[in-house]
Order: sequence, then structure tokens, then C-alpha cells
Amino acid sequence: MMTWLNSILDGFRIFGFYALPVFIPVTVIPMILSRKYNLLQFLLKEAFILYVCCVVALVFLPLPSMDKIASLHYEAQLIPLYSVIRIKNNFCMTEILQVVFNVIMTIPFGMYLRYYYKMDAKKVLLYSVGLTVLIEVGQLTGLFFIFKGSYRLFDVDDLICNTLGGMMGYWMVRKAERFLPEMEEFDREVRGKERVMA
Repeated sequence: MMTWLNSILDGFRIFGFYALPVFIPVTVIPMILSRKYNLLQFLLKEAFILYVCCVVALVFLPLPSMDKIASLHYEAQLIPLYSVIRIKNNFCMTEILQVVFNVIMTIPFGMYLRYYYKMDAKKVLLYSVGLTVLIEVGQLTGLFFIFKGSYRLFDVDDLICNTLGGMMGYWMVRKAERFLPEMEEFDREVRGKERVMA
């Protein structure tokens, strides 16, 4: 549990030190030039970038040392629902939390795709599968071949849980849409003081 919390804190640090200094100018300058802004859109983009930073930290950090990576090598776990078998045979809270957190991790992703981009279920499913495949391949290849060998387990159950989480996020927004405001309702124009000609 503490490892997950530490990784989330690392995600906040990555966001604060690296993502935010880039994000603000890239987002604010076009708003200044167009003299239009949407506060909700701005906050959602910021929250999504923070979310991505936390996901990256959760699935790839902490990075192993070169000495440690030499002693680590994980084989891919390709048996679907093997985590359920492990929980059934040896009831362990850590195993249960692993499954639950893998589902929870991608719920915001599905919510964002539905609310911000208005994607339908098929597109959210496709993007959710794409995200989790990217994560798992990154883990299998040692962070895309930066390290020699994998230092995290490629697990087909993670693919299933992450995809399920993305779809749950989609359905949560879908069910709540009649209560949620439309993004366009928050569009505003910047009005400067008009000059009065004497």
C-alpha cells in the first residue's frame, strides 16, 4: 500500500516539476491570443495530465538500479483470470488489492474519454485496451528497452482489469450525463475596456 502511495506522490512531483511548467504556457497562450477561455476545460486538461503522471509513476517507478536489473527477470503471465485462481487457492489481501487497484487505476481514463471527447463505448474500449497494452509492453520490455530485461510483470489479468476500469469510467459518466453540464456552457470571452471617443 505504501509503495502505491509513494508512486502517486512521485506522480504529483513529476506533474509539478515537469508537466505543469510546459502545460500552462501551451494552454494559456492560445486562450490569451483568442481572448476566449473555458475554465472547466482547462481544469480537466490539467487533471488529466496529473492523472497520466500518476499512472506512469505507478506502473514504471521506482526505477531499478543497473545492478538490481541484472538479477530481475519476469516472465509474462498469459493465463487469463489467473489472479482469481491465486486468490481462491491462497486468500491474500495483497492479491485482492492488486486486482481492485488495477480496475480503479483506469476508471478516470474512461470517464475523461466519455465526458471530454464524447466517445462511444467502442472507442473507449479501444483506447482502454490500447493504454493497457502500452503499459504492459513497457513493463515487459524493461521500459521500452531502456533496461535489459523486464523489471515488472507483464500480466494478462492487468489487461483485463485495466480495460474493465476504463469501461466502468465510461458507464459512470454515461449514467450521470443528464446531470452533468455541457463543456460549451463554460465558454467565456475576455472583454477588455472599450475606449470612449470624445
